[in-house]
Amino acid sequence: METVKPRRVIINADDFGWSEGVTEGILRAAREGILTSTTVAANMPAAERAVRRLGEAPHLGVGVHLNVSQGSPLSEAGRALAGPDGRMNRTAGAVLAASLRPCLLAAMEAEFDAQIRWALDHGLAVTHLDSHRHAHGFPPIFARVVRLARRYNIPFVRWYGERLGRGWPAGPAKQRRVRRVLNGFSRVNALLGGGLRGTVGTWGVEHTGRIDTAWLIRAAEAAPPGAIEIMTHPGLGDDLDAAATRLRESRREELAALCDPAVRDAFDKQRIERIHYGRLHHAE
Repeated sequence: METVKPRRVIINADDFGWSEGVTEGILRAAREGILTSTTVAANMPAAERAVRRLGEAPHLGVGVHLNVSQGSPLSEAGRALAGPDGRMNRTAGAVLAASLRPCLLAAMEAEFDAQIRWALDHGLAVTHLDSHRHAHGFPPIFARVVRLARRYNIPFVRWYGERLGRGWPAGPAKQRRVRRVLNGFSRVNALLGGGLRGTVGTWGVEHTGRIDTAWLIRAAEAAPPGAIEIMTHPGLGDDLDAAATRLRESRREELAALCDPAVRDAFDKQRIERIHYGRLHHAE
């Protein structure tokens, strides 16, 4: 008789160190809510101070949020990805288009390498890798990220695959397209680096910026056997430039939801273990 796998959920906050307000929100969600994991944006201005504050949430697993879309590059090669002002400024589509040029794909790998080394040099036990604007979901970039993960003995890379089933509210049309594209890419990526897959998939893509208490309670009820990641973006958005991100007010809403006792009760009622990637086994 086949044993049913236990249900385990990694609740990750992207963008640690993006700004002081984002950092504060993530730490609060870890201390007061159900957040178990985060990924540091090593090239962003508040990253240094964010890492120094990790003692406020010692149970938090920490990965690296690879970023060639925004901020200043850390590497010399990464300058090829920046504009005249020395900053990277690329949409997700522009990152994918750039990755089709071998010289820029090599620059991305070098910049990712520098961001990983920054995290390691700051004493982080890196649990996993993910990326800003889902860059690593695109197979040519994914192959480079897999190579870096293996070079630095990082055991996991965020695995896309969001299949929520019936009854969920539809997300915005653009996000539905993003979900479908990433799900398709994941089938290709399985041939490139399946050994770094630790979860069934990642939820929160279609509803980025729209995760609230009701969504998290539904996720607890619908979580499949094995492990999934729930991607979130909590924070205090007051210090974010509206021209640079649409995720401002939604960060406060997600923070409130992650700290809602009703959400914690829902996960407890379903007997779902909340973990980070450092407590995960391969091929869950």
